[in-house]
Amino acid sequence: MQRNLWMVLFVVGALLATGCTGKYKDQISEQDTEISQLEQKVKQLESELTGEQQRAEELSAELAEALSDYRAKEQVWLEQKEGQSIINVSDAVLFHSGSVDLTDEGQSLVGKIVDIASGYPDRSIMIEGHSDNVPVGPNIKEKYQSNWELSSGRACSVLRYMYWKHKMDPVQLSAVGYGEYRPIASNDTVEGRGKNRRVVIVIGPSEDPPQLQP
Repeated sequence: MQRNLWMVLFVVGALLATGCTGKYKDQISEQDTEISQLEQKVKQLESELTGEQQRAEELSAELAEALSDYRAKEQVWLEQKEGQSIINVSDAVLFHSGSVDLTDEGQSLVGKIVDIASGYPDRSIMIEGHSDNVPVGPNIKEKYQSNWELSSGRACSVLRYMYWKHKMDPVQLSAVGYGEYRPIASNDTVEGRGKNRRVVIVIGPSEDPPQLQP
């Protein structure tokens, strides 16, 4: 009797072990499939990242050539960072003092940037206005209460020119004014204040705009 009981327990144990083993095998198989899918996704993302980096390098190289004269005069500085092409433009070449209207030379410079950027319709263009910390003068204070308004107006002026004159897709464009609050040099010197008065045009990977639900 006891022997038969042990035999039954052995058989039941063997069956349970077999069932558990089969269950674990299924789980392991599912996990292997998930891991394989994740590895493929990682490879795809790495390939896309490499492609974005290459496009950024191509764009930056084209900008460097098109703006070579301005760079030689230290009116324009180029930088590439995290897949973005960053163009720092001295406000002296874009605007007259206290004005938000683009000069003829400023229009020509922005036009050169647009000519290059138009070849990359999948890129977004952010236009940033920056200033030094010198308060706006009394002759323009009624129109621009602070450097925030002035820097915003200049950024929007560049945006409007890109849109109205060159028919750029407005979905690509955005503008913001930072006033004196993001300096790149000391405001204690004339040279430093000159560097801080600038417009920065950032061309980078585009993000799909949110879709409105009907």
